[in-house]
Amino acid sequence: MSRDWLDKNFYATLGVPQNATSDEIKKAYKKLARENHPDLNPENIEAEKKFKEISEAHAVLGDDRKRQEYDQIRAMGSSGFGGFTSQGFTVDDFGDIFENLGDIFGFGGRRKGQTYQTNITISFAEAASGIEVVLPIENESIKIKVPAGVDNGSVIRLRGRGGPGAAGAPDGDLLVQVSVQPHKFFKRSNMDLILEIPLLFTEAALGASIKIPTLTKSVTLKIPSGTPSGKTFKIRGEGIAPQGRRSGDLYVKVFITPPVNLSRSAKKHLEKFKEQFESGDSPRKYLDE
Repeated sequence: MSRDWLDKNFYATLGVPQNATSDEIKKAYKKLARENHPDLNPENIEAEKKFKEISEAHAVLGDDRKRQEYDQIRAMGSSGFGGFTSQGFTVDDFGDIFENLGDIFGFGGRRKGQTYQTNITISFAEAASGIEVVLPIENESIKIKVPAGVDNGSVIRLRGRGGPGAAGAPDGDLLVQVSVQPHKFFKRSNMDLILEIPLLFTEAALGASIKIPTLTKSVTLKIPSGTPSGKTFKIRGEGIAPQGRRSGDLYVKVFITPPVNLSRSAKKHLEKFKEQFESGDSPRKYLDE
């Protein structure tokens, strides 16, 4: 689980009460996600930040097991639980509290083993498709399956792979924090991918069929004639495919690159084009109104 769950109110983020149903949570998430999606709010940092917060909240509240664990942790932190407050504790500390109530109240000497932590770094493609990693822990090597769709900063808990428990108590856990290397041209928004590609002036003006990459193959994208710079195309199902969930989509944003190093002849042709087709009103005329 994430360490900062205790300080975040995911219900407030989605604008739903704590007793909201699963359908109410899903409906609120979809509405807010549409309003704050980066592709609908280009270069809007606040919208991008809000979108990430919404996605994180839904990832927890939309999962029954995670939601129950989250509610328990927040209830523990807000009440102080017998004089203890959230200050000085991490989420993992509270996880140990739930499993070691006997220690807190002094009845029983069973204490769960220490929680270990480690980090791994994987590529963008490995995060998207999933990978099996071998970790050297305490003079042994263990295999960990990193699920498809894991994101940067995610934490994988391996139960019983931490320190030994005392007096027959369960062994501790191992927390594996995942760092994902950025891709050279793909960007990620939850399970969607964003790709920015340049178009020649003629491709945008006349239309074209161009080859673009996805994570697994190449596909053909049809560019209609008169496509403006900044236009975004959606290719359904070509985003990240998390295990057991619907695949994300690929959003392709195009921008027009002007021709460079024009020959004298090319410049004359462009000047004739300008005289013939661009001698009307300026597209910026509305700025003078």
